[in-house]
Amino acid sequence: MARIRILFEKKGLMTFVNHMDLPVLFSRSARRAGLRQEFTQGFSPHPRLSLCPPLAIGVEGKAEPAEFWFDEWEDGFERLWNAKLPEGLSILKCLDVEGPSLAKLASAAVYVVTGSDFCLPYEAKAILDEEVKGAGILYKSSFENGAVCLTIGDLEHCGAGNFVRALTDKGICGGWPDLKIVRETVGIWDAGELRVMPLI
Repeated sequence: MARIRILFEKKGLMTFVNHMDLPVLFSRSARRAGLRQEFTQGFSPHPRLSLCPPLAIGVEGKAEPAEFWFDEWEDGFERLWNAKLPEGLSILKCLDVEGPSLAKLASAAVYVVTGSDFCLPYEAKAILDEEVKGAGILYKSSFENGAVCLTIGDLEHCGAGNFVRALTDKGICGGWPDLKIVRETVGIWDAGELRVMPLI
């Protein structure tokens, strides 16, 4: 048995695929590639896997972690699997891992928020800082060229929906269509390095 952690990218039309549908997409693609996944036990077995904290619909993910269990894993399997994934979904890295589960490790993320066809004003940074502090954990934030970069924790309670709601309530935008939100990375906050450490 091999427990394989991957980093994958989700972009384009794939950003509109619900997080709950990703296990089916990945598992069907693995099966088409000839890979044999390990299945859970019980009355209704399904492929054993663990995904990162959910991405909201329409949010691009540049380095999303996930874990899959396979009966075996060899060099070259990543290439075979990638070839069967739909456009907009691709595996960037993979690693055979042990230790704590992904759910315990994926505790911080970096988001970049911009206007879809306009530059956000500087006041957007203060609005988003306040929103994140109220809903989760704000590790750091910055503003450059009309984009707000937020490093946050407590991903269960704080994410893209908070950002859109806060900016809409303050009249900065009209809602989701006015914003482009990208989750750059998900991992562990390193207080010494002052950055999110990726899980691969």
